[in-house]
Amino acid sequence: MLTAYCLSYGHWTVIPKQWYESFSEMRDMGFDVVALSFSESEMRYSRRAFELQIEYAKKCGLQVFVIPSRIGGRFAGSPLMPSMWLTMHPEYQVPEHPDIACLEVEPFVEWCRDFMATLIQDYDLDGIIWDEPKAVDLISSHPSTLTRYGNNLTAEMMQDGFVDFLQDLSVFCKKLNPKLIMTMFSSATNPEYFTSRATKIPELEYCGYDGNCCKTSYFKETPAQNKYLLLDVWDRTQRECKAAGKKTFGLIENMLIPASENAAYQQGLEEYLSSVCPDQLAVYYYAHNNECPEEIHNITKELLEKYWRT
Repeated sequence: MLTAYCLSYGHWTVIPKQWYESFSEMRDMGFDVVALSFSESEMRYSRRAFELQIEYAKKCGLQVFVIPSRIGGRFAGSPLMPSMWLTMHPEYQVPEHPDIACLEVEPFVEWCRDFMATLIQDYDLDGIIWDEPKAVDLISSHPSTLTRYGNNLTAEMMQDGFVDFLQDLSVFCKKLNPKLIMTMFSSATNPEYFTSRATKIPELEYCGYDGNCCKTSYFKETPAQNKYLLLDVWDRTQRECKAAGKKTFGLIENMLIPASENAAYQQGLEEYLSSVCPDQLAVYYYAHNNECPEEIHNITKELLEKYWRT
């Protein structure tokens, strides 16, 4: 399965013919799936636009996976912004971490279920991607956490609680639509205590990690290895997925690439694609903040054609 990450946040300018052109190119490039972000902003302002986006993707022969984004600060996805709901409910924030929701408070859990119920019941979705669980080992001093675990809190307790939360939400989603394909990928900076347990959630089908293929920079600073190489976490991916009986996943972060790293990106991507073959490979479609977007896109396109569909 080849998945195009397409995080077109906001939908403030909607040009359907451009969607059709992009989705058609994805199909012609060999993509099976387009993964679309959906945040609180889309829930408030872009319901019709999101429905149209799904319609056009389906017409072009793509499955549609949704990425529930920035939910309570507990997942990634587009955009990089705090949770509006959590800002309006500061009593549910982890003390001293106002951008992170406490997983032990039932109103937040109920809000997550309601958010997902709207997505699943109102839209023709084929799958869900839990994108980079965040703050999995953050010790919370919220009263609800202390009530559940007592005063002698450990990072392992917090990770167990996150696994419980993620499993509860996954079970809820599958009950609403048993045909959903469910994927979870983590950052390799998350402890293996968490990732090895989360991978065993029965409702998940694909698990793995994201990572890049070269050095990156945000603007004019010197490029640096700001994130681990995706190839370096392949052994961990295989080990955890084998232990849990899951299919493997990898997301190529072909973003934030300055022109000086284009050749290194090409070399790194070719090394990855020629070495491994995840059961589900995801790659950003025109990833954000590249200095030469067309060149990076063409490198990606040519190497996918060379290695993925041969």
